[in-house]
Amino acid sequence: MWVFMNGKQVRVKRPETIDGMNKDEFIRRIADPIWLHQNEMWEYMDQEDEEI
Repeated sequence: MWVFMNGKQVRVKRPETIDGMNKDEFIRRIADPIWLHQNEMWEYMDQEDEEI
């Protein structure tokens, strides 16, 4: 992507997207808990309070 900075045209990297979504948001929506655990992404796992 090209932008103007200080009157000069410079190239900057575009943010990574998947289907128009940020890659972190895509992972949060699509990934299942097992995949998140295997890839050590515990911060994205939902905390479910289940009572027995």
